[in-house]
Amino acid sequence: MGRHKEAYPKGNLYLRNNQKANDNGEYPIYVQYIYNRQIAKASTGVFVAEKYWHIKNQRVRTTHPQAGRLNALLEKKKSKIDAKIIEYISDEPLTIKVLKDIVQDTFSGRIKAADQDFIQYTIKNIETRYTLEKIGYSVYYNSLKYMDTFKKFVKKETDSDILPMKNLTGELIVSYIDYRKTERNNSSQSINKTLTPLIQAAKKAASDELIKPAIATTIEGMYLDTKSKSVDDEEKSEDEKVRYLTEDQIKSFLELYPIVKYDRTREYMDMFLFAFHACGLRVSDIITLTWKNINFEERILKKTLVKGRVSHSFLLTDAALKILEEWKKKSYSERFVFGLLPDDFELSNEAELKRLTTNKNTAIKTSLKEIGKKMNLKFSLTMHTARHTFAVMALNQRKVSVHIISKLLAHANTSVTETVYAKFLPSTIDEEIKSKLVFDFLPSSMKDN
Repeated sequence: MGRHKEAYPKGNLYLRNNQKANDNGEYPIYVQYIYNRQIAKASTGVFVAEKYWHIKNQRVRTTHPQAGRLNALLEKKKSKIDAKIIEYISDEPLTIKVLKDIVQDTFSGRIKAADQDFIQYTIKNIETRYTLEKIGYSVYYNSLKYMDTFKKFVKKETDSDILPMKNLTGELIVSYIDYRKTERNNSSQSINKTLTPLIQAAKKAASDELIKPAIATTIEGMYLDTKSKSVDDEEKSEDEKVRYLTEDQIKSFLELYPIVKYDRTREYMDMFLFAFHACGLRVSDIITLTWKNINFEERILKKTLVKGRVSHSFLLTDAALKILEEWKKKSYSERFVFGLLPDDFELSNEAELKRLTTNKNTAIKTSLKEIGKKMNLKFSLTMHTARHTFAVMALNQRKVSVHIISKLLAHANTSVTETVYAKFLPSTIDEEIKSKLVFDFLPSSMKDN
């Protein structure tokens, strides 16, 4: 059911003869509207002597030599105001301020829903909630501080101080979370607090039909898990159920690569692809990968893995090398390939390394999760998905032996590989038997003639 259409105020014309006449003895004709007992008025620009004004009919008397022309001007002026009022109230309730602007011809037009500034809308929502005593002063004060930071972020990302409703996307909020994580080093709990006013405003904007409900729902789902899982814990839980991409899904992933809005999202996609092409390298080793670990001439990656502190090396594929070469051009860091850690970071500081890798992975995971949604995946896309995808494809499509896969994944032994990827082995084993284990050692009576 649509909104009830309100009646619009009817204006009237009058001769303002309560002031001094001009040199020709003429007074201005004004147009006036009354709304909620308040008056909005303005001069029409038409002047006549008092004897030529018909008060009851609100017209210039026909005895005036220019009566026809002047009455036409007055009618045009009033009709234009009436049309603007009717157009306005067809969508929104009229206010005296808007009415005055329309009557005085200073109304620039209603801002379209898609062009309204989400930042100012959120600030107004915070102020309204505080006025209605739905939040206390400390929450009110902190929320406005959060919005100052969000505004600076938007300025940095878009080179604009405003964020039109039409530009509010889940991808932008993911980038904001990443900004809070990587540049301001905020905890998940702190980030959730900064998201609250944005989520509340998005829900209200959806209710006001300023944004699509799906956008508000997406943003509401951005709250971070505050249970402090380490990268190792996440990998362990991932291993319980192998999540991997099919070839078609990887193609969908690559189709999104050139069209994602933010460069940071694209960079996380680079890391995902590198993890896949670099034989399923773990996210902790992606984060800690240094340029010294790469021998471009011999095409070798060699490093001490974070998990287990064991030395690991393998030949880099053309695709992996291409990604590294592109990142070399970026020059983000003289030490770390993907620039996720400070150049002077001490890798031997295990406690701080664990904290930072978990922190960085959370930012990566948030971005990849949104990519996964765009791909319509039924599970969350993570960096560990790249590791599983490599293993499954190598086993089932390229028929690489379990022993080799185990070495490339840096598993302690093949039994670990067999346990994790057990359901992917039968077809590979069958193929091995058919192609390599067919021996013709039978009595001649049993052989086919």
